Amino acid sequence: MKYTHLLPFMDNEELKEVALQVLNGELQGVKLNRFFPFLNKEDLNEIVDKIIETKNTKLLNHAIPFMSKQKIGEIYEKAERGDIPDFNAEKCIPFLGSEKIKEIFKSLIKKASEEPDEDEEKEE
Repeated sequence: MKYTHLLPFMDNEELKEVALQVLNGELQGVKLNRFFPFLNKEDLNEIVDKIIETKNTKLLNHAIPFMSKQKIGEIYEKAERGDIPDFNAEKCIPFLGSEKIKEIFKSLIKKASEEPDEDEEKEE
């Protein structure tokens, strides 16, 4: 039997503890992304903050589908500011709430109206 088979039956505290050990390099051969679906949102947010500190964007990409919309919004904003290097903020879009997506859309429309698109200028 594999440890992954027991993840749904573990309590939050144990999952978080083991996930932090994996993240800190104390446990080898255990994949942290396997824990994401089973961690509660609060614990996952804490772990994601540590993932951002380590700049592990691959692991961050795996965590996005399991995070709260609020946390994903925070990550999107950080990525747009350049606080998370090598992370594509667009990966957050499918997991954001409709209000946040509308906000982003309006911001992009405003930006486009202020800065003409180079491709459109070439076509004219």
